[in-house]
Amino acid sequence: MSDDRIIDFNDLKNKVRDSDVDKFEQYIYNLYFSVMDGSLTMVEFSKKIFDYMQENNISQEKFMNIQKKFMERYGMDSKEVEDQLKNFGIDPLSTGFGNIDINNVTSENIESIKKSAGFYEKYGQKIKPKSCITTFVKNDINDIEIVIDQEKVMIYSNKKISLMDAELNEFLLEYKNMFSKKIKVVLCENYSEYEY
Repeated sequence: MSDDRIIDFNDLKNKVRDSDVDKFEQYIYNLYFSVMDGSLTMVEFSKKIFDYMQENNISQEKFMNIQKKFMERYGMDSKEVEDQLKNFGIDPLSTGFGNIDINNVTSENIESIKKSAGFYEKYGQKIKPKSCITTFVKNDINDIEIVIDQEKVMIYSNKKISLMDAELNEFLLEYKNMFSKKIKVVLCENYSEYEY
């Protein structure tokens, strides 16, 4: 028996048609206008998306495919959008949506989404997205984490930081040479750390 004759029902179930995208587009626009006129909060918006998925028996995979087709319709690249979100410090998989099986939505899942959406709704105006790079120096003199945000370099250690460290100084000098002006170095030493 040839593999050509085997039908993968998951592929059929998750296949996206233009009518799926049209229906989703209309639904999203209605929700968007409700958010804009204040009759719907972002938490309720998130809940409505999950209700839509359940009511239409849409798997998470199919939902992702519908979103991709929707973005393609307007000339957006889903990979580019995901990369931009990550540059803003938002990981789409960690915002409460990534690990949820839509066929097994529990009150715990919904609660997780409400918390994520509620946090961004409450603090969204105060949050300033950053794209930082991080490196480490671990030697006989220091055990530090270095976080670089443009011309600001923050050095973290739960011990005293020694500025007599040749490896650290070489790193700072090389980084400073990329700019035509001074960089700001912030030392955060002897910090305390705890789980909350």
